[in-house]
Amino acid sequence: MDTVTDQVCLAIRQRILRGAFPGGAFLQEQALADELRTSVAPVHEALVRLAADGWLELIPYRGARVIEWTREDSHEVFELRALLEAYAARRAATRIRPPQLTRLRAIVDEEKALVQQDGPPHERLSELNLEFHETILVAAGSRRLQRSLETVLHGATSTRSTYGLTRAAMDKALDEHAEIVDALANADGERASDLMQIHILSVARGQPDGRS
Repeated sequence: MDTVTDQVCLAIRQRILRGAFPGGAFLQEQALADELRTSVAPVHEALVRLAADGWLELIPYRGARVIEWTREDSHEVFELRALLEAYAARRAATRIRPPQLTRLRAIVDEEKALVQQDGPPHERLSELNLEFHETILVAAGSRRLQRSLETVLHGATSTRSTYGLTRAAMDKALDEHAEIVDALANADGERASDLMQIHILSVARGQPDGRS
């Protein structure tokens, strides 16, 4: 069950993604506690957690400031992911285990079912997207690679990557997920690598202006 802090984190993330808390805005603990009808303690914990995840930066004596992501910032992250995750997919093709492939196919099936809904649940789609990419990264079997990708796969970067995409862009991204799984199942490292790079850069191009 989600804690109060988890609920506060979710509420703040959603407001940032919708633009209610724009980049550069300062968030005050008491004001947030009043708005969210909770005490200051879980709000403080949530702000610390969101700062660690890359949503906010904590400014002494001023509060928590929403990090402003430009389109250039977003594309830089996607380019880095495209390089590293393509390598991860190539390694994973000869190392992935049947249970991991089964889980990847289940993720794709759930993602496709969710995007058929009116107002698909963004938080759940983001969780599944992260799990998809992390499963491949784990299958690659490189701790050094995992550490290199950890900061760009978690927190603000991952959640923002699936927010605001059109239905057509989401459908295309999920078709690409399925193709990547097929390449991994066939132990085709070159194809898995190429598809992963194409997929990540395709999602980057699908990002709406001014959002990452």
